[in-house]
Amino acid sequence: MTARTLHAHLHLLDRQVVRTTDGRLLCKVDDLEIEPGDAPYVTAILSGPLALGPRVGGVIGRLMTGTTLLFRKEEDPAPQRILMTQVTEIGSAVKVGTEVPEASLERWIRDHVIDPLPGSGTDDPGTREPRPVRRPDVPDRPRLSTLIGRRVLDQDETPIGQVADIQLTQDGPLLAETQHAFRLSGLIIVPRHTGQLFGYERGPGGNSPALVRTVIRRLHHDSRYASWDLIRDPGPPIRLDRARDALMPLRELFERPAG
Repeated sequence: MTARTLHAHLHLLDRQVVRTTDGRLLCKVDDLEIEPGDAPYVTAILSGPLALGPRVGGVIGRLMTGTTLLFRKEEDPAPQRILMTQVTEIGSAVKVGTEVPEASLERWIRDHVIDPLPGSGTDDPGTREPRPVRRPDVPDRPRLSTLIGRRVLDQDETPIGQVADIQLTQDGPLLAETQHAFRLSGLIIVPRHTGQLFGYERGPGGNSPALVRTVIRRLHHDSRYASWDLIRDPGPPIRLDRARDALMPLRELFERPAG
């Protein structure tokens, strides 16, 4: 049986996370936690300003992070964290089967602004479970977003471009004896920053509009795919042990096995 393949930025980041039992919107996928190693794999979904802020970066990112730390400094807050073992389905939304900790900023607003209001329906503010995630409770693991945008060099130290997306293949270690982890299996490398990739530039393009597909294919005709085993040094910058011209053109990604 062929393992399921996803692209982190295209299929996971910024997707809504909903509870399977009642369809309630819980949060968004703002980043992914990675277990490092020779074959790194995704261990958890990270959400909230403390996950999105560092990913966005710049003044806006620092503002998002700083605001959360200001309101929840007594709790030493961490990003909202959902283990991949809690994920039951990945589609147009990510579905989880259990309750997840409330994000720190949302918890502060609920405890100090909403709950004290008459008629809010909460008789004992501040006792709601589960409590927000605290930094000491979260493993010190890298985040997938730190790889997005990273420069890539070929075996001759010649710049190829930058990482636009990361391929994930569900053939990693067995998590909690329930499902295999999504292993980081390859890099989508583009020669220049051309904005958000929507998937038309890789593979046959499905039912995408012909004009859109043609334009995007032209923009990305020099884009390449590099399987994870070609990475000599994760960097930064990322160094490969293969020449640029020997890498698979991105348009062929879904036309033959990518490894």
